[in-house]
Amino acid sequence: MPNGGSDCCGTCWFDARNKGEAGYDHSGDPEPSFCTIRGLAIKDPFWTYCGNHPHRRPDRDPIPIGPVFVAADGYPYGRRQWQPSPDTEEVRQHLLELVRSVPEEPAEEYPAGVYTDEMVVWQLGEFREPRAAADLRRIAGLSPEASGGRFGRTREGLVAAARAALAKFGERAAEPGPDPAGR
Repeated sequence: MPNGGSDCCGTCWFDARNKGEAGYDHSGDPEPSFCTIRGLAIKDPFWTYCGNHPHRRPDRDPIPIGPVFVAADGYPYGRRQWQPSPDTEEVRQHLLELVRSVPEEPAEEYPAGVYTDEMVVWQLGEFREPRAAADLRRIAGLSPEASGGRFGRTREGLVAAARAALAKFGERAAEPGPDPAGR
C-alpha cells in the first residue's frame, strides 16, 4: 500500500478505524479514519501524520503533541502543517513535562518527520509558554554535536529549535561556550 511513511494516521492506534491497534491490519476496513485524541476526521490517513504515532510515542501517549501534518505536494514527500495543535492547559502541562525530561543525548526515534523532542520545543515556542523558558535555555545550551542512536542523530536540530523558541519570547540564547571539562 503506497504511503508517505509508516508513521501515518493509517497505521496509528488512535485512528478509530484501526480499533486500538497499530499497523496495517485494518487499512481496508470500511469505516472512515477519525483521530480519537484530536476529534478530527482524517481524509487521507496514509498521507497524514502527528507526533503521537506509535513510532514516536510507543507508550500510547493520548495527549496531542504538536500539529497534524499532511504530505506536501510532489516528491520527495515533505510534510506541511494541516491542523494546529490544540491549545489547552492539559496539552501545555504535558509539553512542559516532556521538555523537562529532554536528555542531552538524543533518543533512538523513527528517522522521518519531526522528532518528538524537537516538536515539543517548537510547540512550546509557538504557544510562547513562559513556564518553559528555563528548560528551553537549558536545551539551547546543549552541545549540538551530542549524538546517539543507530542513525547518528545529533542535537543540532533540537538546539536550533530551542533558540528559535526563545527568540519568540524575545530572548537570545547564549552561544555554547567551551566545555569546562575540556571535552
